[in-house]
Amino acid sequence: MPFHFSDPIVLISSIFFTVLTVAFCFLIYFKTREIYDLTKYEGIMYFRDAFLFFGISYAMRFFFGLLILSRFAFDFIIPRSVVTFFILPLGYFSTIAILSLILSSIWKKFDRRKLLFICHGAALLLSAVAFITRSHFTLLYLQSVLLVISVILIMHSDGKRLSQMKMVYVLVSLVWLVNLLLMGQRGSDVEVFFQILPPAVFCFIYYRVLKWVK
Repeated sequence: MPFHFSDPIVLISSIFFTVLTVAFCFLIYFKTREIYDLTKYEGIMYFRDAFLFFGISYAMRFFFGLLILSRFAFDFIIPRSVVTFFILPLGYFSTIAILSLILSSIWKKFDRRKLLFICHGAALLLSAVAFITRSHFTLLYLQSVLLVISVILIMHSDGKRLSQMKMVYVLVSLVWLVNLLLMGQRGSDVEVFFQILPPAVFCFIYYRVLKWVK
């Protein structure tokens, strides 16, 4: 989610950890291609998609951070319309990432095309609502509900491969939930402390993926 820092040093550190998170998201996405090519398991495809969309979402956060950092460097005012614009892609990519986690658990029970259509439509709708209301907190509440649903579905899912990934799914969901809950803390010590959480968790997941590939 967007940065809310008044201290450029804190902002730089947050940008650094965001870059690490983006790197691990895309590493996981490309590395799991080997698993999917071998198994053709559709749940893994949605698993990969989740990290792709999370990676894009964090990349959007990175570019927003650079914009805020340039404000410190060149001392100019960023129009509110520019800040509001970032809500739309951030909302869409982060929401479809969460929905991809849900899809990885329920894809066997529904028609694939209809399910994808509904999920992308829901992601567009949620991001549009947040954009129209110009409220990050609207997105926070809506995505928090989705995250709770995803954790419940994942914990009650079946399948050997999926069972091995349950901990991974839950970790990703919790990381994003913490990210949402910390949004708006405006550079508090709590938010700064948790900056390292996303790259640390995604690094652990990448390590697990490497073991699965072997």
